[in-house]
Amino acid sequence: MEQKDQNKPIDLVYTWVDGNDREYLKLVNKYSEKPIDLNPERTRDIYQLMKFSLRSVEKFAPWINHIYIFTCRPQKPAWLNVDHPKISVVHHDEVFDPEDVPTFNYNVIESYIHKIPGLSDDFIYLNDDFLFGDAVQVSDFYDPDGKVKIHGTLFGENLGWRIYNKKNDIVGLGLIEHSPILIKKKWWEGMQNARPELIEEIKSHKFREGTDVMTYKMYRWYTLKHQSKNVRAIKIPELLKVHAFHKITNKPRKQRRAFEWLEKKSPKFYCLNDDQGDNANPEVVKIVQKFLLRKYPEVSGFEN
Repeated sequence: MEQKDQNKPIDLVYTWVDGNDREYLKLVNKYSEKPIDLNPERTRDIYQLMKFSLRSVEKFAPWINHIYIFTCRPQKPAWLNVDHPKISVVHHDEVFDPEDVPTFNYNVIESYIHKIPGLSDDFIYLNDDFLFGDAVQVSDFYDPDGKVKIHGTLFGENLGWRIYNKKNDIVGLGLIEHSPILIKKKWWEGMQNARPELIEEIKSHKFREGTDVMTYKMYRWYTLKHQSKNVRAIKIPELLKVHAFHKITNKPRKQRRAFEWLEKKSPKFYCLNDDQGDNANPEVVKIVQKFLLRKYPEVSGFEN
């Protein structure tokens, strides 16, 4: 079964936005109602992480078939080689129902990713702050018998509290949940059909709300509950052998040590999560930038 899966095209989807773009900021301010809507951590692109993530794909996962960058019109990264045959920029209004444009809620954006025209039936979904740190194979996403590996669970649970807890708030397990996901389009659609009221609720919110269901959590729940014969949950001890989640904070000494550890460990999958508040410490910014340039010094074919 694995051999068959290796012969199937597997695409890659990024969600991305340039939160520093003036026209985008005007649009955000037009619709925002609360200070949290303007949280710069959600959209700023201090490190151009997707550029380095693409370098990591070219270096460590060259078997990826095609790459889609899903973003709002008219944005595209200034450094991107849009003529590269392996990459496409797709704007929200090409895929969304008209009433959902514009949105600044990534849960809404993610609910549409399976509808990107031309996307392979099985694809990998990455946020722009996810990177590959070592050679990644198709077998990192499928078992030899063809079962899809579900990363991001504690011990394989499919309990409802993975979506909501008793207070109706999102349960956060960022340490293990910020990892790549192999998505089957028919399962992503099945997930939404299983709980349509939750999808409709998030679509009513222009900005992310604390009560929104997170689609990547919901997908893990759906696969483990409704596709249990076709998947295998990767439990946390196994995941942590190949995955790391790191919060970038404004403490230089701590960050220096953390990036030394990351460089030494070189996990297959890792996430660099911006947790620097309104004002990123310039010293930390330099630490992160130097790490990225050491780790991925070669300019990829996806760059101008």
